[in-house]
Amino acid sequence: MTAEFALVLPAVVVVLGLVLATVAWAGHHLRAGDLASLAARTAAVEGDSAAQAAVAGADARASLALSRSGTWVTATVSVEAASWLPTARNQVTARVEP
Repeated sequence: MTAEFALVLPAVVVVLGLVLATVAWAGHHLRAGDLASLAARTAAVEGDSAAQAAVAGADARASLALSRSGTWVTATVSVEAASWLPTARNQVTARVEP
Protein backbone atom coordinates (compact mmCIF):
# COMPACT_ATOMS: atom_id res chain seq x y z
CA MET A 1 0.00 0.00 0.00
CA THR A 2 2.80 2.44 0.85
CA ALA A 3 4.67 1.79 -2.40
CA GLU A 4 1.56 2.45 -4.50
CA PHE A 5 0.89 5.66 -2.56
CA ALA A 6 4.47 6.81 -3.11
CA LEU A 7 4.12 6.25 -6.85
CA VAL A 8 0.72 7.93 -7.21
CA LEU A 9 1.30 10.96 -4.97
CA PRO A 10 3.59 12.89 -7.39
CA ALA A 11 1.09 12.42 -10.22
CA VAL A 12 -1.75 13.68 -8.03
CA VAL A 13 0.29 16.74 -7.03
CA VAL A 14 1.11 17.55 -10.68
CA VAL A 15 -2.52 17.19 -11.77
CA LEU A 16 -3.71 19.34 -8.86
CA GLY A 17 -1.13 21.99 -9.77
CA LEU A 18 -2.28 22.03 -13.39
CA VAL A 19 -5.92 22.34 -12.32
CA LEU A 20 -5.12 25.25 -10.01
CA ALA A 21 -3.07 26.97 -12.73
CA THR A 22 -5.95 26.59 -15.18
CA VAL A 23 -8.39 28.10 -12.70
CA ALA A 24 -6.01 31.00 -12.04
CA TRP A 25 -5.57 31.65 -15.78
CA ALA A 26 -9.35 31.56 -16.28
CA GLY A 27 -9.68 34.18 -13.54
CA HIS A 28 -7.14 36.39 -15.34
CA HIS A 29 -9.07 35.93 -18.59
CA LEU A 30 -12.33 37.00 -16.92
CA ARG A 31 -10.54 39.97 -15.37
CA ALA A 32 -9.25 40.98 -18.80
CA GLY A 33 -12.81 40.83 -20.16
CA ASP A 34 -14.16 42.99 -17.34
CA LEU A 35 -11.38 45.54 -17.81
CA ALA A 36 -11.85 45.59 -21.60
CA SER A 37 -15.55 46.28 -21.14
CA LEU A 38 -14.78 49.07 -18.66
CA ALA A 39 -12.17 50.56 -21.00
CA ALA A 40 -14.41 50.45 -24.09
CA ARG A 41 -17.30 52.13 -22.30
CA THR A 42 -15.04 54.73 -20.70
CA ALA A 43 -13.25 55.50 -23.98
CA ALA A 44 -16.57 55.85 -25.81
CA VAL A 45 -17.92 58.33 -23.28
CA GLU A 46 -14.95 60.09 -21.66
CA GLY A 47 -12.02 59.52 -24.04
CA ASP A 48 -8.91 57.42 -24.36
CA SER A 49 -6.94 58.95 -21.49
CA ALA A 50 -9.78 58.30 -19.06
CA ALA A 51 -9.92 54.67 -20.21
CA GLN A 52 -6.16 54.29 -19.72
CA ALA A 53 -6.46 55.73 -16.21
CA ALA A 54 -9.41 53.49 -15.35
CA VAL A 55 -7.59 50.31 -16.38
CA ALA A 56 -4.34 51.34 -14.69
CA GLY A 57 -6.22 52.12 -11.49
CA ALA A 58 -8.11 48.83 -11.54
CA ASP A 59 -5.20 46.46 -12.18
CA ALA A 60 -1.50 47.32 -12.34
CA ARG A 61 -0.70 44.10 -14.28
CA ALA A 62 -3.07 45.00 -17.14
CA SER A 63 -2.14 46.74 -20.37
CA LEU A 64 -4.63 48.46 -22.66
CA ALA A 65 -4.62 49.03 -26.41
CA LEU A 66 -7.36 51.20 -27.93
CA SER A 67 -8.29 51.51 -31.59
CA ARG A 68 -11.01 53.51 -33.28
CA SER A 69 -12.87 52.89 -36.51
CA GLY A 70 -15.54 55.41 -37.35
CA THR A 71 -18.01 55.46 -34.48
CA TRP A 72 -16.57 52.34 -32.85
CA VAL A 73 -13.84 52.02 -30.22
CA THR A 74 -12.16 48.67 -29.52
CA ALA A 75 -10.38 48.01 -26.23
CA THR A 76 -7.95 45.10 -25.99
CA VAL A 77 -6.74 44.30 -22.49
CA SER A 78 -3.90 41.93 -21.67
CA VAL A 79 -3.39 40.67 -18.12
CA GLU A 80 -0.09 39.01 -17.24
CA ALA A 81 -0.50 35.57 -15.70
CA ALA A 82 2.19 33.42 -14.09
CA SER A 83 5.46 33.31 -16.00
CA TRP A 84 4.81 29.94 -17.64
CA LEU A 85 1.14 30.61 -18.49
CA PRO A 86 0.07 32.55 -21.59
CA THR A 87 -1.04 36.15 -21.22
CA ALA A 88 -4.81 36.44 -20.82
CA ARG A 89 -6.24 38.73 -23.52
CA ASN A 90 -9.76 39.96 -24.14
CA GLN A 91 -11.30 42.47 -26.54
CA VAL A 92 -14.51 44.51 -26.40
CA THR A 93 -15.96 46.97 -28.94
CA ALA A 94 -18.30 49.83 -28.01
CA ARG A 95 -20.13 52.41 -30.11
CA VAL A 96 -19.25 56.05 -29.56
CA GLU A 97 -22.40 58.09 -29.25
CA PRO A 98 -22.29 61.38 -31.16
